[in-house]
Amino acid sequence: MKYCNNCKVEVVGNRKNCPLCQETLKGDKSQDEVFPQIMFVYKEHSFFFKILLLVSIIIASTTVALNILLNEWGAWSLFILGGLGSVWASLITAINKRNNIHKNIVYQVMIISVIAIVWDLLTGWRSWSISYVIPFVCFFAMLSMAVISKVLKLYIEDYIVYIIIDGLFGIIPIIFIFTGGLSVLYPSLICIVTSIISLSTILIFEDRKLLAEIKRRLHM
Repeated sequence: MKYCNNCKVEVVGNRKNCPLCQETLKGDKSQDEVFPQIMFVYKEHSFFFKILLLVSIIIASTTVALNILLNEWGAWSLFILGGLGSVWASLITAINKRNNIHKNIVYQVMIISVIAIVWDLLTGWRSWSISYVIPFVCFFAMLSMAVISKVLKLYIEDYIVYIIIDGLFGIIPIIFIFTGGLSVLYPSLICIVTSIISLSTILIFEDRKLLAEIKRRLHM
């Protein structure tokens, strides 16, 4: 067993330094750690986070460069940058505070959407809030949920909630399209396609678990 000359205590495990004073431990014998090794989420998925960070940097730099070259379309790259920031904020919040992840994402979408609509109304209503902001916010919210489901081990109940949220985020742009108030169509189409892909992925790969959970809830 290793010994700390400074604290005058024996230390169990394979530590090199004393956990109290950080002095170098003396002695050659070591024992197995008495505490289990906990793999943190960031460390466990470090490669995935690195890839996600690299993709985010590529998307951000590319959109800013294209926005500068095509400056007659306005500062649309700010929506992309805001969306990427929202994805990382949702991901960090979900990892650090795992309770009510879906509620946090929905509240975030609602707050941003309301602020955008009010701002659009106060500046003369050019419909940029429903043409750009809300579809992109819904798109990045669905992207956040996809990343969270990859990183965290979710229960099947969470997937049921995500199906409802994905469906809601896909229906909102459809309503905007049929009301005819959009000035640009492609952000809403991107959001709708993302919703369809996300729903299809969950239903195809989690079909047995979803069916079992539905039967359990309906007492079938």
